[in-house]
Order: sequence, then C-alpha cells, then structure tokens
Amino acid sequence: MDPVWDTARYVAALLTLATAVPGLSFWVPAHALVGWWRRLGLGASYTMLGAYTLGLGLVILFFRETLLAVEFGTQPWLFSPALACFAAAGLVEAGCRRHLTFRAMIGVPELSGTPSAQPLLDRGVYARVRHPRYAAVLLGVCAAAFFSNYLALYLSYPACLGLLYGITRMEERELVARFGDEYVKYQRRVPRFLPSCRRKRP
Repeated sequence: MDPVWDTARYVAALLTLATAVPGLSFWVPAHALVGWWRRLGLGASYTMLGAYTLGLGLVILFFRETLLAVEFGTQPWLFSPALACFAAAGLVEAGCRRHLTFRAMIGVPELSGTPSAQPLLDRGVYARVRHPRYAAVLLGVCAAAFFSNYLALYLSYPACLGLLYGITRMEERELVARFGDEYVKYQRRVPRFLPSCRRKRP
C-alpha cells in the first residue's frame, strides 16, 4: 500500500464525515423549528445552530477511530467514478451559485422573520431539479466514498439521502406557504434531486 494514498483517503473520509453530516444536520432543527428561530432573531439563531453543528462535528472527530475502523484499501479503479462524481458536484454547485446570494445559501430567508421579496427560483439548474445544492452534496459524498473506500462513507450515503429527503419535505412546506400554487406547479414539473429527460407539463 502507498502511504501517501492511504493518508489521502483517510483525510478525505474524515473531512467528509466531519463536515457533510453536521452540515446537513444544521437544516433539520433550522426547518423543524423555523417559527421559533424567527422569533428568536438571526444572531441568536445562528449562534445556537452553529454551536450545534460544530459540536456534532467535534463528536465525529472524537470517535474517528471507531467510525473509520473498516476500510477496503486503495483501489485505483474507483478513482474514475470518484472524479466523475466530484466533477458533476462542482458543475451543479457552480450552477446554483449563479442564482443564489450568500444570504440565501446560509438560509437567511428561511430564518428571518421578514418576508422575502425573492421570486420563485425556477431557471437554470433549478429548472431541472428542485434541490440542486443537495444533489451536489450527494454527488460529493459519493465521490468521497469511492475515493476513500471506507465503510463509514458508504454507509453515510443512504443516511445522507434519508436526511435530505426529510429536510426537503420540511423546506417545501415552507416554500408552498410562501409561493402557494406557483410552487405546487413547480413541484409537479421538476423532480427533487435527479433531472428527468422528459419535462412534465405544469
């Protein structure tokens, strides 16, 4: 085994677990308690949610030896699908950033008590999938799993998928409340994570 590749795989696995899982988990209480956060105010909300996210990341780092105890070695044939997933994630994320401000990316419209005047985003990459940023996360986790070849990363993928499904359900309830029938029609014609070759009628 090449120690350089072993180290690179370990670092990739650890960084993915310590950032992707806490990063996604941020949105669970953010959406589940959205009314409470709005009453609390942005400063206090981000302080508490940030502390929760950081704490979860530290817990993962503390248990890293247990979480990363099982690995399957360096397998060069997995580098190609890892690179493909990583490139696809980068392209999707770049497409998202053409349409989102930094405030939107960190959830200010959701947590702010002030109604947003932002129109429904249904162009560009958002015309193909409703949640392209989450699709990019799934692609990124898949890339890290292939590259690192650790059991924990393979298991984290279905966990992240289930977590994202729950998050998007909560998020879309808020979007229906904000945009009404316009968003319901958008849901009907645009898939959640995977683009469809056939465009649905409104």
